[in-house]
Amino acid sequence: MAVKSALPYSLHSRYRSIALAWTIITIPPIFINLGLFYGLWYGSPHMDRIAVLTIPTAVLGLFTALAILERIYKLTQTPPTFRPLASPRWALDVFQWGYFASLLLISALITSALARGDSDHDDHSLQTRLVSLPASLLMFFLATLTLLSLLLHHLALPLPFRFGSLEPGNALRPAVYYIVEDVVAVDGNGGAEYRRAWTQRYASSAVFRRMIWTLSVVWMLAFYVFAVLVAGLVFWLPVAAVYAVGWAGPFPLAGLMALWTIWYVKSVLREEEDVEDDGEAVGGRGLGRNDDERAPLLDSRV
Repeated sequence: MAVKSALPYSLHSRYRSIALAWTIITIPPIFINLGLFYGLWYGSPHMDRIAVLTIPTAVLGLFTALAILERIYKLTQTPPTFRPLASPRWALDVFQWGYFASLLLISALITSALARGDSDHDDHSLQTRLVSLPASLLMFFLATLTLLSLLLHHLALPLPFRFGSLEPGNALRPAVYYIVEDVVAVDGNGGAEYRRAWTQRYASSAVFRRMIWTLSVVWMLAFYVFAVLVAGLVFWLPVAAVYAVGWAGPFPLAGLMALWTIWYVKSVLREEEDVEDDGEAVGGRGLGRNDDERAPLLDSRV
């Protein structure tokens, strides 16, 4: 039987660093962004509304640029501690390229919204609503990328180029696989050791592969629902409330999904242990590297 590959990463010893990371993630879009917007909105009622919309997003863009620079530095430094396995120095990782694409979409939305001026003569109401949509756009975009990854994974088409840590000729894996690998390896400082163990764990465990598939499907559906819900509220609520709803609303929703994810992953890992114990008892074998990694996902018994 294939022996499960342990992941060299434990949340129990990293609660403080994880809390710090999420504090840094949430402070700019929620506290600084919303604080600036409503401070200018109510504190300077005679200020041009374009300036009220521009200043908070510009400050948020500055924090985003600093985060990108830090991440690129870690991915391109030598030795290649954090970059995908055996990848070129400037190839970065899958998460980073998705990050770039997301920023391009959000920048296009904000820029076009600010550039149109008050052409509707509604005291910039439509502009305010449009500038409140980046989180909805991001969720819709990530859900669509996840849907694409699931379709390509199901088709098992061999990729003609390297994708993350996988050599050319491998089929695409569900989006959650790449997100977890890249975020833990780079932002969580798991490094190349974690990337190797993550790849081996996915290859050796059918239960683990099913878990990644399920997580990708559930998060995809949740993001589609959240994107539509938040966008609907942005265009329905009074204009003074939509900026807070659009920018901060997705965070508690994602927090609930994160709690469900923790519960689900723990239950699956317990199931994985039971499957291994049963396999050892009957002398069975685990799925090897050369077996079809889609099979357990398509099996009606799973």
